[in-house]
Amino acid sequence: MIIGDLRSWRQEAGWLSPSLRLALEWLEKEVTENTPAGRYEIDGSRMYALVQYLETEPPERRLAEAHRKYADVQLLLRGEELILAARDDGSGEIVADELDSKDKLAYGKVSDESRLLLKPGMFAVFFPKDIHRPCCTPGEVSSAIRKAVVKIDLALFS
Repeated sequence: MIIGDLRSWRQEAGWLSPSLRLALEWLEKEVTENTPAGRYEIDGSRMYALVQYLETEPPERRLAEAHRKYADVQLLLRGEELILAARDDGSGEIVADELDSKDKLAYGKVSDESRLLLKPGMFAVFFPKDIHRPCCTPGEVSSAIRKAVVKIDLALFS
């Protein structure tokens, strides 16, 4: 897992893979908080972005997820978002296996989740061993957020 800020990522670009640098460059140039929701091709099915307009919910109403084919770069564009994250140690309760159709494992209970509070411009990168519970409300009241998620095929990291 990596946490960063789109406004200053270039200062740390030396330790990022070429595929992560490409994803961040694309987000920097192509996406704003007013970008229409939808799917945007960066490198066909090997790298693409989903711009989403969503509502946060209390963490107990959100399922956690993990992926096996793609890494996620989740950039918050508007609002505040709490993401809970944990390393996959094999103890999480898998409630749905959609790996074949959506590259997604859904989890109910996950132990030892850490709290990441994203504000506009911040991003988090999740790899296959990073279980994450996105779109959680950081406070008591749900709110609208806008975010972009770049999906990077893991083959691009080798």
